[in-house]
Amino acid sequence: MEVTSNSPRKGFPRSLQFQRMERIVKAMQHPTVGVPVRSQKLFLTTVPNAFTGNDITEWIMQKLNVKDSAEALHFASLLCYYGYFFHVTTNGAVQIKEDNELFRFQAPYFWVSTNWTTGNTEYAIYLMKRTLRNRQRHGLEEHEIRALEDLKKKLLHQWDFVTMQAEAQFRVLKDRKKTDKTIIDSQERAFWRVMRPSPDETSVLEMDIRNDLYTFRSMRRDEALKRRLEYLQQALMNRVRTKSSQTHQSLCAFFEVFSDYDPFLGHCPPSNPWLTSDTDRWNLMQPLVENPTQLRVRRWSFNCKELLSDPTGVREFMKFCKAEFSTESLNFYLHVQEIRNCPLSQMKQKAEVIYREHLAPNAPQEVNINDTIRTKIIKQLENPSREMFFEAEKHIIELMKKNSYPRFVQSEQYRNLLQTAPNPVPKKTGIFHFVKDNYFRTSSSSSEDEYDSDDSTHRGENTASLSNNVANKNQTGGTAVATTVNVTAAVTVVNTVSNQLTGSDGNKLNLRK
Repeated sequence: MEVTSNSPRKGFPRSLQFQRMERIVKAMQHPTVGVPVRSQKLFLTTVPNAFTGNDITEWIMQKLNVKDSAEALHFASLLCYYGYFFHVTTNGAVQIKEDNELFRFQAPYFWVSTNWTTGNTEYAIYLMKRTLRNRQRHGLEEHEIRALEDLKKKLLHQWDFVTMQAEAQFRVLKDRKKTDKTIIDSQERAFWRVMRPSPDETSVLEMDIRNDLYTFRSMRRDEALKRRLEYLQQALMNRVRTKSSQTHQSLCAFFEVFSDYDPFLGHCPPSNPWLTSDTDRWNLMQPLVENPTQLRVRRWSFNCKELLSDPTGVREFMKFCKAEFSTESLNFYLHVQEIRNCPLSQMKQKAEVIYREHLAPNAPQEVNINDTIRTKIIKQLENPSREMFFEAEKHIIELMKKNSYPRFVQSEQYRNLLQTAPNPVPKKTGIFHFVKDNYFRTSSSSSEDEYDSDDSTHRGENTASLSNNVANKNQTGGTAVATTVNVTAAVTVVNTVSNQLTGSDGNKLNLRK
């Protein structure tokens, strides 16, 4: 058995999740503010440095601000399932309950992040050592018996070495105390359960921890494969086959419709406040506004999804539904969105509220769904999930697309919104939009080296400055006629030089005083 460094291994897709869990486990092991560990009685023996399920549940609820005890138990069971602490028994249980069952923290040497490379020889020695002990307490399970038979065939050339190592470890373990035997056996079971799980369970080294956040039991492999096959079969049945030409036409039509909303393809009012001095966008593009822009109101008519994704559009749609006394479908949709974002502790309560108001017989705002969907929802009320109303929500959205949504788009209310909606004019961005307008004019140190963007102003200033210089020089001569002639000649020279200094690419050079 080999172990590498503590750096996350690229072969483990959940290395970042392992690091986050281990930070929590290290906080649990803190000597003063961690989980209280002490010597506990187990039948006629004393187990040192042990804790109970109540201890770790209370610590999670206090330190991690978890209000639901069921959620705290589920989180503790996940940590036990990933091998960070183990049950001090011989059955290898991973489900934590609020009782007095004893647990111990797994040594950091056996954590998943240490990147153990377990081979067949080490696993065969472990299984063979268990066969030498009491079969009633340490007997192998069915999948372990099959694994041992397979290993005998694979390691036939070195099976004598495996048997010798197992007997040597068994003799060393036999001389230990009963408490040490129980702890070592539980520790080995927890380690090999992570490294070599049963075929009915998915390996924690391959699965995504996010798939376990809302499940209170381990997913069996046959169930996972069955669900995957059902999903793929349903996807093949509902697959729409179209010609590539029709797909291209639909794609072009989509871009034509949404081209006005793309800031890269066109000017999408209001102007970008990071590029211009116009700050109207902060007020006009908030989720809820009194007067939405014309582009925003026009977008609601594209499809029902665009309307329901905009909080302002939902508010105006609710006003229209109240005028028609048909708010039950929209209220059901909004309640389903709430249950998807609510905490786990409030999920069951909100699911019962939705059922009483919209799905129960003679409900105050009963929606029109078939009995098949209603029966599925009733079965899931005891153990609700965030997606239990998915089919009902899909059915209600289709009804709104056919009934209330077309009437809203063609209503007088929507036309009034479109007519009275403001249409801000986009402002043109400058070359140096991040510099103030009067920066170059107030900077005196670089007045001779800067470029001027306005030709008429530049020529007027140079003409006036040359005229003043010539007039001042000629005043010493004493003749007004000579001054007028010199000023006219200077203006002609300035115009000629300015035309000569204008390059073919349109760039203009500055004239020195």
